[in-house]
Amino acid sequence: MVRLLFHKGLVFENIKEGKTTYRLPRHIIQFHDSSTLWAEAPPVLIDLWRQYMEEEYPQVPAALTAMKAVPFFRVVPINEKIETRSQILAYEDAARIVEKASALAVTNCPCRTIMRKCDKPLDVCLQINRGADYAIKRGTGRKVNSEEAKAILRRAEDAGLVHLTENKAGIGTVICNCCDCCCIGLPYMKKAESKGMIVPSRYQAVVEGSACTGCGICEDDCPMDAIDVNTSNVAEVDVDSCIGCGVCSRICPADAIRLRVVRQEDFIPS
Repeated sequence: MVRLLFHKGLVFENIKEGKTTYRLPRHIIQFHDSSTLWAEAPPVLIDLWRQYMEEEYPQVPAALTAMKAVPFFRVVPINEKIETRSQILAYEDAARIVEKASALAVTNCPCRTIMRKCDKPLDVCLQINRGADYAIKRGTGRKVNSEEAKAILRRAEDAGLVHLTENKAGIGTVICNCCDCCCIGLPYMKKAESKGMIVPSRYQAVVEGSACTGCGICEDDCPMDAIDVNTSNVAEVDVDSCIGCGVCSRICPADAIRLRVVRQEDFIPS
């Protein structure tokens, strides 16, 4: 019975000194992710999760924000357009994270599996080290090497997805590639009363006005609605809303947007 519960994502293994015990999910986010990806999950389960996410879950990020709880996730910037690349820390560079990982796997995105609000790619959720071992053992993930993982990151970036990982220094267990409509955290960052689950990266988008053509692509594609084209036909960034994800800098056809460091290294907790 316990192996079936493990397969369904209802319990987790804890192996210590050669002895295996089991524990419950630590929190709702872990339960959300683990209980939805097993291949035999019935459609009614996914429907019930979607109902919960729409009707009851919004109270969770609001409560965590009010409590000033430590955020679960942080944004990892797309680093192609960071002004001074020497400032990029190893654990805020998605490619370097996967290069340093001892094990990697890819799973479907639990958020888009449940919510189904967009056609962004599903098979882009990267599991790292213990997370990869867990996904492979359950059969919910496929083992990949670092080159394939980096190709998955590029595919996610091409789709306008935001890289997220655990809010700590060093290598965690996952790089989520999230959208602003289905994600368990990103949609709630748009409101001050519920934005406490995720922290931005150390960077912020900056527009070079003389290069901007006012095409509006960044305005349309920014996941936080943090960019507007002003009356002078130049894109402007709302610094209070920008999360430093780099989506705008990647898709700008005029190469007019860069990421500038605005927070110190200790912004990311150890």
